[in-house]
Amino acid sequence: MDKLIHGRRSIRKYTQEPPPEEWIKKMILAAMRAPSPTHSQPVRFIRILSPALKEELHEAMRRGRENLLQAIAHAASANRLKNWVKAYFRYSEFMFHAPVLFAVGTTATFVSLSERLFRAGMREQGHKKHRDVDIAVGLALKGYLLKGEELGLGSCILTAPLIFIEDPETIFPLKGVEIKCFVTTGYPDEEPDYIKRKDFDEIYREL
Repeated sequence: MDKLIHGRRSIRKYTQEPPPEEWIKKMILAAMRAPSPTHSQPVRFIRILSPALKEELHEAMRRGRENLLQAIAHAASANRLKNWVKAYFRYSEFMFHAPVLFAVGTTATFVSLSERLFRAGMREQGHKKHRDVDIAVGLALKGYLLKGEELGLGSCILTAPLIFIEDPETIFPLKGVEIKCFVTTGYPDEEPDYIKRKDFDEIYREL
């Protein structure tokens, strides 16, 4: 387990050889074993195979980038913001060349206690509305990534595309699924350097 956790890297360059379908299934099954609120299992993996759908998604990202660049043209620190927007877009495009591409989302069927309290008029709706299912997504992805690491596959989680596409759900012929991120997978064609993590004492507290 330590070897898998410490050896895992985010992979953005892949060989063109597609991974065995059985391996992808094993990674999804590992994700399914993750805990979720009230065992609701709200996480969904939508594999994007259609070239037309990929192109539509890519075009939506390009439009979103141009809209952002126009919107920040006269903002404070406009040049710096433009550079950030261009960099985030540039480092997201690799996903369209990955052997395996998933959109990962959650269903609308799970209703948390905080949401029930809001509907009853007892709580204000705030930014923490979706934290239950967001945690479930992270836990599921951890299982997916580590199983891939065990099999010799690399993966990368992307949320940057959602900066450019405000409503990705309108692109997919699905109902009741909210897209939270994208995930690429394949045989690694790079060996990223180790990224130093924070020291133990920086993240651990006793009260």
